[in-house]
Amino acid sequence: MNNAGEWTATLKAFHEKQLDRPRRVYRLGKTKVIFSGGHAACTVGAAVVASWLDFPTLAFWIAIAIGFVLGKYLFPVPRSSVASRYGFRPVARKSPGELDYMTPEEIRAYQYNVQFIQKGVTPLALGTEEALGRQSEAVRAVSLAVGADAGLLAHLSLADVNEYRRTADRHDLLKRRWLTYEVDPRMQFDFPAMSDVSLPSTATMIRAMHAADHERTTGNAAGYKQAVDRFSQSLAEAERAAGVP
Repeated sequence: MNNAGEWTATLKAFHEKQLDRPRRVYRLGKTKVIFSGGHAACTVGAAVVASWLDFPTLAFWIAIAIGFVLGKYLFPVPRSSVASRYGFRPVARKSPGELDYMTPEEIRAYQYNVQFIQKGVTPLALGTEEALGRQSEAVRAVSLAVGADAGLLAHLSLADVNEYRRTADRHDLLKRRWLTYEVDPRMQFDFPAMSDVSLPSTATMIRAMHAADHERTTGNAAGYKQAVDRFSQSLAEAERAAGVP
């Protein structure tokens, strides 16, 4: 019973993830029958297997029904699809600049929605493949520059990837500013408090710096920016407490 419960929970979790995953869907003629490619594949696959195994007529149709239900559950119409409500609602065309503020999932959802409403529209005409290419190239470049895994940045929009890079540049400037108090003999002599972690302001600054270093590799753009903001503020406070003019 416990195993059955675990399987049920696993399938439910998989179904929920699939509902949030953009995929192209199709309408059967002018009917309200909507299906995804995976849904159709499961149904057709069940029919092919049943035919190959020479199932009796009743078993054949039961196998098709099972394939249909399983496909609908495993590859559902996603929540992001205009087809999920079985009705038309307008999808405004996006400019290249607007696409750059969308995540890859949002771009895919937009592409599939336009293609569902307007038959024959290509990704090239929509500019979605170019937008995804720009985002992917930026992810690779920023990943190398900041030391964050590309997979952790892949979900971000191009605008957020670029903001991540700007945050990292600011982070680097702050660290170089702090390091002058560690490596410059004159600064060490004039402002020893900047290296004295027994002082609350210096200790707070060091903790904020370590937190920013950690956030740099997480791929969380908002969290990284906040951590660098805190590092900047605590560094300024430590300098004031140390008497830095």
